[in-house]
Amino acid sequence: MMDPVADNENQDPGAPTPPTGQPPVAPPPAVRPPTEITPDQVRQFQEFQQFQELMRQQAEKGFPPPANPPPPGFLQPWGPPPEKPSAPKRFLKAVAGKILTGVIVLLVLIAAGYFAIDYFFGENHDQLPASQTGGGKAETNLIYETSPKNAVQKIYDDIAQGDAKSACSRFTDDARAEFTEHMAQYGGTCGEIVRTINTAVTEARMRNEYANPWIPASATPITGESSTVSSCALEVVGGPRLGLLTLSKIPRSEGGQWIVSAHQTEPTDCGGTNSTIPTT
Repeated sequence: MMDPVADNENQDPGAPTPPTGQPPVAPPPAVRPPTEITPDQVRQFQEFQQFQELMRQQAEKGFPPPANPPPPGFLQPWGPPPEKPSAPKRFLKAVAGKILTGVIVLLVLIAAGYFAIDYFFGENHDQLPASQTGGGKAETNLIYETSPKNAVQKIYDDIAQGDAKSACSRFTDDARAEFTEHMAQYGGTCGEIVRTINTAVTEARMRNEYANPWIPASATPITGESSTVSSCALEVVGGPRLGLLTLSKIPRSEGGQWIVSAHQTEPTDCGGTNSTIPTT
């Protein structure tokens, strides 16, 4: 059996020996050595202080604080605020802005004026030669119809739809002048004639009927590069017949396109089958 060890055997030799019969005295707490602060930590702290100062200035100006402020160490160095441009520079910038705005407004007004003139005074286009209204492009583009039958039907359809520009462009210059002279009871120009007939057909609710006259195959005989189509050979409903149309194939045109090259008058009743503008 081991002998009990005396209490004073486990004590620090340098510690004071408590008096007999009194509790032992606790040793003093250990002193923690001071933490060393690195230069990088000092820099980060200074940057954070700069960031806080910036946020304070922004808050005074009414800007909301950022949702995710960057942590210290990721802040960008701040430079002096941008210098305000001088008064002459600000003046020149303002003048340049006004000039640019004026140019844009002027272009818009010019475009609007062009479309307004074209819309309200479009009949001037009716008198242009076919080479300017599309005939000159027929060599490379499919502009007109590729058969006399379809060419005649398209004229009636254009008039029924009120498209004077398209209807009148299907005549050559000479044929358009003849058509205007022979149909003068409806207007003084090709465009006026188209609009007069269209108004009457529309008021009579006969646009679809007038746009689709019955044209038998025998009514459009072709002799070489020409075809003469009599309106008396057609069944025209809802509006006037358009007389005797002579059509010619446009030379070197894409697909062999046809245009009205001459116009002649015909009897109004066509031998008892009168076709005039209906009265409402």
